[in-house]
Amino acid sequence: MSIGSTIKRLRREQNITQEQLAEYLGITSRAISQWECDRTAPDISQIPALCHIFDVSSDVLLGIDIEKSNEEIQNYLNKAHEKEWAGDFEGETEILREANKKFPRDYKIMERLANSLVCVYSRRDIQNYDEVFDLCNRVLAECTDSITRCKAMRTLGIAYGYAGKEEEELKLAEQMPRSQFSHEAYMVYRWSGNEGLAERQKYMSFLIYQLISMIACLGRHRDDDGKMVCSWEERRALRKFEIDLIETFFPDGDYHFFAQYAEMTCKFFVTGALKTNDYEDLWYWLNKGADYAIHFDTYDFDAPHTSPILRGYVGGGWIMEANGNHSQSMLEWLTTNEEVAPLRSDARYGALVERLAKVAKKP
Repeated sequence: MSIGSTIKRLRREQNITQEQLAEYLGITSRAISQWECDRTAPDISQIPALCHIFDVSSDVLLGIDIEKSNEEIQNYLNKAHEKEWAGDFEGETEILREANKKFPRDYKIMERLANSLVCVYSRRDIQNYDEVFDLCNRVLAECTDSITRCKAMRTLGIAYGYAGKEEEELKLAEQMPRSQFSHEAYMVYRWSGNEGLAERQKYMSFLIYQLISMIACLGRHRDDDGKMVCSWEERRALRKFEIDLIETFFPDGDYHFFAQYAEMTCKFFVTGALKTNDYEDLWYWLNKGADYAIHFDTYDFDAPHTSPILRGYVGGGWIMEANGNHSQSMLEWLTTNEEVAPLRSDARYGALVERLAKVAKKP
């Protein structure tokens, strides 16, 4: 629909005559007639006044189909998300570049493109993040949606880190809200009903991840002199606590996404056992690590948790890098690392390799 047709429709809907509209705008009624016949069009300076008179946005006045545009934008974002979860960051970036060309002022697309570029650049060891900086800074300068702004800020911080811009990264971090000011922290006692339960479980899933991550970070923290704050035995106890927590949170063994963190902790103990030649301890952690790796590679992304704390909650899947998986990675380590050569004569080695090979997916 042309702008003239839209003006005619809006004028009639609001019972405004051509003469009245002309008077409002300080022009002749003939000019209004010319617009509505599509012989001429309003000057760009008259658009704000027309929007005010008809109480519509400029998109409506100019005949831009917002609903259709939003649907197309969402389709682009959905396709990009599919590529992301398949680990195809190059494909994701290609889709988002196309979307950005078609909708150059959509801030969600800008933010997603910036994030996708970080994934691509970090894997290529690219140091120039100028395009990412430009996209994120434009979102922060122009966008009013708080969620999109927060995502752009996070992406910008990660890009600063990869680009070695530590000063800019820390300065940006100071602008980020503290956890106690988050939506979840505010709503934790306000959620109710089925929707509230889903929100609490989503937040709880995030807190479990944060708790496990912080235990690992505290275990390897160094003071100002560069000395480890925790002793070796304390670090072992903390890492064991990580696994105990995961198994306590998920007594049904429905670890799902969290199995990868337990597997990483098992690797810590495997490394320690190799250094001390404690082969019985090594076998224990190797098998436990394999259990977690296999669980992580085979759980149903759409299956809800059954353990009480997250019962019914679906946490989703994981990004599969280069079509490989954790079982494949562990299998390759067992068969190529000379540190484990002494284990290969043990009958348990063959059984472990066979277990992993059943679910390993080569890149």
